[in-house]
Amino acid sequence: MRRLMIRSLVFGFCVALPVLATAQRRVPHEESTALGFDVGAFMPTADQLGGAGLMSVNYDYYVTPRVSLRSSFGWTNPEFGTNGPDSLREMPLRLDMNYNWEGREWHPFVGAGLGAYFMQFRNNGQTIGDTETKFGWNVGGGVEYFFNRTVAFKGEGRYHAVQRTRGIQPSGLAVTAGLKTYF
Repeated sequence: MRRLMIRSLVFGFCVALPVLATAQRRVPHEESTALGFDVGAFMPTADQLGGAGLMSVNYDYYVTPRVSLRSSFGWTNPEFGTNGPDSLREMPLRLDMNYNWEGREWHPFVGAGLGAYFMQFRNNGQTIGDTETKFGWNVGGGVEYFFNRTVAFKGEGRYHAVQRTRGIQPSGLAVTAGLKTYF
């Protein structure tokens, strides 16, 4: 009798576990949100500017499981290779729309967006003149790899096209990697 009871419990557990696992909501799902942090490299198209590190913080809101709105704030400080200012600090504040494909752990995505890019010419750690705000747009894509339902690794590349500032073209390619947490 005891063996029969144990076998019944084991059988019931084996049947119920897959049912419970499929009952969990997929991530991302409609109205889910995610917070992310990225680091990477920025490669400006202007010959006067060199490559620089960058970092950004992202907040995603999923309108549908496939479409998200991502707000982002970042920072990079490419240096000049000529006389004059040392660097051009760029701090973009963006809103992007991304589309992702379901692939179990792997979710490739593409996106585009608009933003305000705050520009500061710097010399010896001090800002030269006023901070200028320039309009820009971006386009790119990447992939997320889900470690579990709440944590994902993200890698992406985006091209940022930004208005000229004081004769300098601050546009360029950003390549980043980071972590996202879903809640």
